[in-house]
Amino acid sequence: MMSSARLVAVIFGLAVALALAVVAAHPRVRALERRLGLTVLLSTGVPFIGLGAILHWHRVGILTDSILTDLRPAYDFGLGWIGFVVGMRFDIRRLDQLPGYLGTVIVIETVVPMAVAAILCGGTLIFLSDGGGWMLLHQVLILMACAAASGPVSAEYMTRVCGPKMAWMLERITKIDEIAALCLLGLVAIVFRPVQAVAGTVWVLPPSAWLLVSLGLGTLLGVITYILIRGATSPAEQLSLLLGAVALSAGMAGYLALSVPVICAVAGALLANLPTPNRVAQEKMLLDLERPLYLVFLLLAGALWRPDEWQGWVLALPFVVARVIGKLLGAALSRRANPSLPPTPVLALALLPQSPIAIVVIASAAVLPGVEREFVRWAINAVVVGGVFTESIVRLLQRFTLFQEPSQGPGQAVENLPHEGRGL
Repeated sequence: MMSSARLVAVIFGLAVALALAVVAAHPRVRALERRLGLTVLLSTGVPFIGLGAILHWHRVGILTDSILTDLRPAYDFGLGWIGFVVGMRFDIRRLDQLPGYLGTVIVIETVVPMAVAAILCGGTLIFLSDGGGWMLLHQVLILMACAAASGPVSAEYMTRVCGPKMAWMLERITKIDEIAALCLLGLVAIVFRPVQAVAGTVWVLPPSAWLLVSLGLGTLLGVITYILIRGATSPAEQLSLLLGAVALSAGMAGYLALSVPVICAVAGALLANLPTPNRVAQEKMLLDLERPLYLVFLLLAGALWRPDEWQGWVLALPFVVARVIGKLLGAALSRRANPSLPPTPVLALALLPQSPIAIVVIASAAVLPGVEREFVRWAINAVVVGGVFTESIVRLLQRFTLFQEPSQGPGQAVENLPHEGRGL
């Protein structure tokens, strides 16, 4: 039983952390981050992950295991909101604007880093866990999903280097990478689900049935969200209905022990492709709330981080090397497949940053049945180190302008192409 003084300390600590997340998401604060050159750490979420680890420390005792269990609905809601945002970016009408050859590029840039990560990280996990088999494959697939997702490079920089048309297409590639990462996470949640009933649920189904349940549940929740939002008469009502829809979707997925961001991404993708009125306002609403919710989510995920465990640092090295080699090799193969793409160094630079979805993948895997908590702690360390390292390298290359800017060329012939915000 928690004492009243302890309860007050926990509530006060969580309130302060929530206030910090809201302040950090303010546009003026983000502009100050860019001016002071702090975007390397803040874009990877390290301060809030570190704060979560501190709050979990036994001498602080704010985010204890019991408190984290009580905050599980908030954890799932953060995952669900991010999943909704990723799904809303999967608009078929926008994909039709991309040239046909870009499909090959997307496959190469997604599969090659995953393959390299499977080789390097798989060998490291065999050394760390002194074993293999089904569980090893489970862990390797999660790290492959983390390695696949690419984050955005500065739109202004890429426009200056390779023109507005190519910069827009590269941005679209990074968004599809995130969807591929969630697809792999959903596959892991279904295929590696324990045969026996998971605590809190009574359903025992084969993987094929769970696949149908996942797709059907996501579709049903997307239809419900569409019906609710379509009847909204004001932005405030629309926001409240959207919050309720995400909460319902996350709660249903969590209750069935399915991957929350995957189910919500399916619902968001369906919503994006239906004739919804005020689509631009909906996307802006999702993006405005994405960053503060993401930072709060990082705070809770940081409670799982253990930077004092040496195994996490050992796993971080092959993970970082795999992403760098995989993106470089993928860029070279993509360039060979289509010479009209930017030079290999430029293409690799555009896809090298690690997407925030990598943290979402590993944090979502942490609450899936059958995933070892020990592996989650190591993998979070690897993803955090990988995000900081790749972001630092990209910023350094941009600052010193190691790539030559092209003269007016085909990539600059198309102006005023849509350039969508990413929220994070």
